Amino acid sequence: MSVQALQWLALGLCLVGAAIRIPGLRRRQGRTIFAALVLLTVAVALSLGPIYEEVDGVLGGVNLANLLLRLALYAVFLLLGVRMAAAFGSSLARRLIVGPVGLVILGLTVAATVYFFVTSDLPVSAVGLREYNGQETVQHYATVGRLYPGYVAACLVLPAAAAVVDRHALPIHRVASAFLAGGFSLVVAFVVLRLTPLEVTAWDVILPFSAILMTVLGLSLIWLSHVLGRRTSRRANNLA
Repeated sequence: MSVQALQWLALGLCLVGAAIRIPGLRRRQGRTIFAALVLLTVAVALSLGPIYEEVDGVLGGVNLANLLLRLALYAVFLLLGVRMAAAFGSSLARRLIVGPVGLVILGLTVAATVYFFVTSDLPVSAVGLREYNGQETVQHYATVGRLYPGYVAACLVLPAAAAVVDRHALPIHRVASAFLAGGFSLVVAFVVLRLTPLEVTAWDVILPFSAILMTVLGLSLIWLSHVLGRRTSRRANNLA
């Protein structure tokens, strides 16, 4: 599979993951994850050249679409972090994400992201700002943009892994947790790798988009588990 095909596959899976949760919104179920998946869909779409160029053109052609992508990702990890910490029953992860420390980290990240974006010279649309990699402010902007997702993912890896080995959980929940643990681990690995002087080449796309695929698959399996559970409950009530 080519790198570009992986990106489009991730976009399609995000769309499906969000769409299957629409019926639950009427029952006020899964609104946080639905919002996270919609924002993730926006972020993934803006990583694709044709979509990025169209959207950025509407926004003035000065790469505001890239800033929108970054802010959407921060919101995705905040929402996922809160919901997954609750799902895994990890009060520590929740405190680290939405407690004083986590909120300070988020605030500083957003402020630094906006600062480095504003102080960069980005006159023409460029997907991923690749044409501007020589600017020091763009390098700082990219680094800061990876740190918050990496922080939240690191907070969730161990709770997700613990759910995988929970013998009291349903098999489908354990499989879903395995996908989520894998996705969060890939995010952490990607962030750590980008902090090293190693040449990442295609892994710059493969790692984060593989993480997206695994995370959305895990969330979809959790949704499927809930659907099957409701059907089983209704059948039991009908037989009673």
